[in-house]
Amino acid sequence: MAEETRSPIQEAVQSLANALESSQNKYNRALYDSQPPDIQNQILQNAYNNGMSVEKLSTMTGVPKSTIYSKIKTK
Repeated sequence: MAEETRSPIQEAVQSLANALESSQNKYNRALYDSQPPDIQNQILQNAYNNGMSVEKLSTMTGVPKSTIYSKIKTK
């Protein structure tokens, strides 16, 4: 299978997207951390109930996946 090569423009766009996502995740973590524990649990549960994966929640909030699983009710 041939290896896909990306143009310098594609590389730059990907690099920018990664930087923006990282910046957004830092903001999300700070916002999440500033909430009281019961609100944090509600945030996790609501995001999970609305289709966000545990892995994505972990990335966005900085909360370990195992902790997220223990704080949410999965169906």
